[in-house]
Amino acid sequence: MLSRTAAAFALSSLVCLCMAQTTDVPEPTADGLILPKLGNTPETDRILLREIGDTYVYDPNAMSDENSELTSTIESDASQNPSPDVASTLNAWETIQQSRRIEIPENERINKYRRDYHKEAIWVTKILNRATPFIGHIVDALDARYLPVELALLPAIESGYRPEVKSSQYAAGIWQFVPMTAEAIGIKRSVWFDGRADIRQSTTAAMDYLSYLNAEFHGDWLLTLAAYNAGPGRVRAAVKRNQKDDKPTDFWSLKLPPETYDYVPKFLALLAMVRYDSMQDFVIPDVSRGDGFEIVDLGRRASIDKLAAVTGIDENVLRNLNAGLVHGVTPPKGPHVFYVWRGLGDVLQTKVAEAKQGELFTLPATHIVVAGDTISGIAQLYKISQRRLRSMNALETSKILIGQELAVRRNAKFSESSIEYVVSIGDTLSEIADKHSVRVKNIRNADGEALSSDLIHPGVKLLINIEEES
Repeated sequence: MLSRTAAAFALSSLVCLCMAQTTDVPEPTADGLILPKLGNTPETDRILLREIGDTYVYDPNAMSDENSELTSTIESDASQNPSPDVASTLNAWETIQQSRRIEIPENERINKYRRDYHKEAIWVTKILNRATPFIGHIVDALDARYLPVELALLPAIESGYRPEVKSSQYAAGIWQFVPMTAEAIGIKRSVWFDGRADIRQSTTAAMDYLSYLNAEFHGDWLLTLAAYNAGPGRVRAAVKRNQKDDKPTDFWSLKLPPETYDYVPKFLALLAMVRYDSMQDFVIPDVSRGDGFEIVDLGRRASIDKLAAVTGIDENVLRNLNAGLVHGVTPPKGPHVFYVWRGLGDVLQTKVAEAKQGELFTLPATHIVVAGDTISGIAQLYKISQRRLRSMNALETSKILIGQELAVRRNAKFSESSIEYVVSIGDTLSEIADKHSVRVKNIRNADGEALSSDLIHPGVKLLINIEEES
């Protein structure tokens, strides 16, 4: 069953959309259709398993000859979906294992990748464990939309279930949406928040997009997956070429980019491994259905580093769950919502209720440049002059690049939202405010009261409130 949102997508707006591995450089097809280039060329494509930042764990002695028979063969029609009573007792991964909505054909290219994954069994286990906070939510979302729950494995191929991952083509989140696709399907993005890295928003968008693509290709899930990778325009053009030449129009018969032609077998090989295979070092986690996280509305602005310090929750865990917060802090006007592991919601609420505002929030010390950013806009955002912003970052011009990290505050770490400052000879309030990237009204006397005049004297102690609400 397709959602009204998916059915309402305008074909014209999605003809040229590609997913994570795309750029905006035009590429003409045989039919004269202009499509973006694919970015995951054979030279740069990773086979799911080798990811920067992780320890490589492949032991070549752990497996026998790679051409040996697979642990198990593809099962036939004897394996059916479990009954409702049985399905209700299954955990998230068991639900994926038992589903038979997506068939796995006997194909040597699938078997090749399946053998590769067998050699990387420890690594695949690690990737599946990364999905723990998200997998129950994804399975429930797919099930609620009557989509194959096997699609919950798609982020393993796209991102390794790492919401913070950004590709060289500016794709983001576990579903790896590029900005063009995100805009077309309504994912919210701002200078403070990127819905592509938010588990709920991105999963809803993925369901919408997959539903649309499956309707476009008449229920064929292999063509749907190909279109998710390469864009519907490419797959549509390939189908039309084969129709014109009286050739079959199934996925295996189409002329598609090599990276897309491998993308589907990679997914099916991983599905086969999860569905059928049992071997040493391959351990599928026991994860319950439902959200592996809780959602807490703090009601006031907070930053990830401060929350970690106040609550004792690991900062890396908070950053992983809240990757949608672009700068690690909630937007000035909210919502001030955070994800935490299931069971820690009450801990977060209690600790936050006991904390002072200065213990919860600092503005980020750096700004990661995103599409649409300008020096003037960033300066305005952080209440500093363009001159000072360029000076702090040794910029000779106003030219900045996407992904560039800019310093936006002289002092990166404050223990409180107010810091002490002792006036020196020659200081003025405006200079002190400029130095600390705040407004003059944020400067108070030692007792925290508003200054009675602009006149200040050397040796006098001031309090500078570095908490900015815009």
